[in-house]
Amino acid sequence: MSERVGNEAGDAWRDHVLKQVVEYLETNRDTIIDRFEADNAYNLKREDIEQSDLLDFDVAVTLHRDKSSSFGLGFGFFKANIIR
Repeated sequence: MSERVGNEAGDAWRDHVLKQVVEYLETNRDTIIDRFEADNAYNLKREDIEQSDLLDFDVAVTLHRDKSSSFGLGFGFFKANIIR
């Protein structure tokens, strides 16, 4: 980790990115559901998704400062993991 960017600053950045992700999901909720409804092979409808607690999930942003992978939006910028 860069000496210039301490843990508190890193935490503030992570919290900012998480807020942006959550705001995007909230703003684009209907579009995201519409796309899934149109493309899913399980014939799930909006009503199924909304009434089956499928919209109840956690979103986490974790900084991977020690990783050297280039997966994501530019080297080291964004890494997404789906935890089941």
